[in-house]
Amino acid sequence: MASFFQKVRSLPFTTPLILLGTIAALSCGGGSSHADPGGNGGGNPPPAASFSGVLMWKGDTTAKGLYSQETSLTPSNVRSESFGKLGEFQADGLLMAQPLYVRNVDMGTAGTHNLIILATEHDSIYALDADQVSAGPLWERHYLANGVTPLADDFGGRTTLGGEVGITGTPLIDSATGALYFVTTLSRNGTAEQWLRAIDIRNGNDFGPGSVQVQASVPGDGVGSANGQIAFDPSVQNQRAGLTKVAGTLLVAWGSFSDYGKYHGWLMAYDPATLQQKAVFNPTTQYQANDPVNGPSDHGGGGAFWQGGAAPAIDGNGNIYLTSADGSFNADQGGANYGDTLLKLRLNGSSFQIVDWFTPFNQACIDEADLEIGSGGVALLPTDFTNGTKMAASISKEGRFFLVNTDTLGQYNASADDQIPQEFMIGEHSCTTQIADAAEGPDWNRLYGNVSYWNGFIYAQASTLPLKQYRFENGLLNPTPLAQSPSASGLRGGNTVVSANGNQNGIVWAYEKTTQGRAVLHAYDATMVSTELWNSNMNAQRDQMGTGIGFATPVVVDGKVLATYDKSVAVYGLLP
Repeated sequence: MASFFQKVRSLPFTTPLILLGTIAALSCGGGSSHADPGGNGGGNPPPAASFSGVLMWKGDTTAKGLYSQETSLTPSNVRSESFGKLGEFQADGLLMAQPLYVRNVDMGTAGTHNLIILATEHDSIYALDADQVSAGPLWERHYLANGVTPLADDFGGRTTLGGEVGITGTPLIDSATGALYFVTTLSRNGTAEQWLRAIDIRNGNDFGPGSVQVQASVPGDGVGSANGQIAFDPSVQNQRAGLTKVAGTLLVAWGSFSDYGKYHGWLMAYDPATLQQKAVFNPTTQYQANDPVNGPSDHGGGGAFWQGGAAPAIDGNGNIYLTSADGSFNADQGGANYGDTLLKLRLNGSSFQIVDWFTPFNQACIDEADLEIGSGGVALLPTDFTNGTKMAASISKEGRFFLVNTDTLGQYNASADDQIPQEFMIGEHSCTTQIADAAEGPDWNRLYGNVSYWNGFIYAQASTLPLKQYRFENGLLNPTPLAQSPSASGLRGGNTVVSANGNQNGIVWAYEKTTQGRAVLHAYDATMVSTELWNSNMNAQRDQMGTGIGFATPVVVDGKVLATYDKSVAVYGLLP
C-alpha cells in the first residue's frame, strides 16, 4: 500500500479517482530521515491568482470576528420560517479546526466552485462544493498509511480530542497562491511526529516541497532542557492555534495537551514557498527555582500558545500579538519567563523580538488555579469608538476582560491592572488564594477564544452565563452590559462572530456546546442581543446538530453559515 491516498472528484457525482505516491521529506530547520507519510511529490508553485473568502481563523488578522460584507443575511430574514440547514457532510474525524471558504476556485476540468475546506483529527483534508455540500468531496487528502496513525489522545496523559490527534489548528490559505498550510500530528511505530504541510486547494496536490517535519530547539535551562538547549517535543506540544502570516512569512504556534508533560509555548516562522524554518520563539526558557506553583508547567516551563484556537493577531505594522497560558513568570524581575502574558512580538529576520508585554496583576493566582489569560487570543479593534487610541481586547479563564493600548501594553503591576486602559469581570467569580485546585466546572465562568466586535460593541459569552453585549462610551467600555441573551451557555461558553453589511444588519452568531453535549448555533440581533432571532433547535427536525465541539467557531460568508459538530459540517442559509 502506498504512503498516502488521495481522491479527486473531477466533476460532481462522478466516481472518485484514486492516486498513489510517495515523497521524502525535506529537512528544513532540522530534518528527518523518515519518509514523509503523506507526500505525493513536490510541485512547482501554481501561477499567480487571487483568492478570496474566509481564508483563516475568524477571517482576518485582526481576529475581531467581524464579517462586515454580508449582504444576504439580515435580522428580518434569519428566522425559523426562512433560514435553516441546507446540507451537511460527514468527514472521517473530529472537526476541531474551523472550516475555511474560498470563492470561485477554477479547478480546471472540474469546473469553478465555491470551496469549503475541512481538516480532521484523522489527518485528512476535504474540499467540498459549498453550494452542494451533501454531494461529497471534490477532492480529499489523507495522511495515514503503512502503519502511520494519528496520535492517540491519551498519549502522555492528555485529555480527550475524540480519541486521536491529527489536524487541530485552523489551517491558512494563501490568497495569492491558493496554497493551504496546516500541521499534521501522527504516530509512526509509537513515536510522535508533527509535519507542516502545504497543498494546492485546486486539486489537493503538494504545493512546492509539500511538507517538512517540525523540529526546533532554543537555548535555555528550563524544564525539559538538556545541555543548555530546550528541544521541541512533538508528543506533548499541541498545534491548537490557527495559522497566520506576517510580512509574507508563515506563523505556527503550539501549546500543550491539558498541561501534561514537559511542554512550552512555541512560535515558529516558515518560508511559505520553501517551508524552510526562519525563526523560533519560546516564552519560558529559564529555570525558576522560586516559582509560586509546583506543577508540571512550572520551574521554567509552560507558557503554552493555544488561545482557545485563536490565531495570533497581526497589526498593520507587522506586530504579532498572542497570549501565553499558565507557566513560569519572572519577566518583572528581568527574567526570560512570560507565563500568563499578552506578548507583542516582531519578526526580525531569523529571530522574534519582544517589543512589549502585559501580565495580569494576579498572575500567581490564575497560574495556580488554571485560570490563565492564554485561554483566549487578542482582538485588534478599530479606532472609531476609542477616541483614536489603538486598542486590543483579550480575556482569561478567570472570566476577566482586558482592554490594552497596543502602543504601550503596560507590562506588570503587582497591586492592580490600573496601568492599562480598562479591565473588568465578565464572569462572576474572581481568583483567590483559597482555591485548592483548578477552578473549573459549573461554578466558574471561563472565557475562551476571542471576543467579537461590531459598530462600537463588544460581545462575549462566558461559560454558564448569557451572551453579554458591551458598548463603547467616551473611548472605553461601559462595564455594565447593554444587553444579555435570553439563555446561558454550557461549560465552554459561546464562541462568537458577527455578520453585518457595514454598520447595518448586524447579527451575532454564537456556537454553544450545551451541558448535555449538543451543539447549538444561535443568532442574535447585534444591536440588542436580548433578541434571539433563530437557533438550530427551533426547528430541530430540520436544523439540529449533534455532539458539540469545544471552541468551535462558526463562519459566515456569502449568505451561508458553516458550523461543525462531531465529524460533520452543516451549511445554513436562506431556504429555497
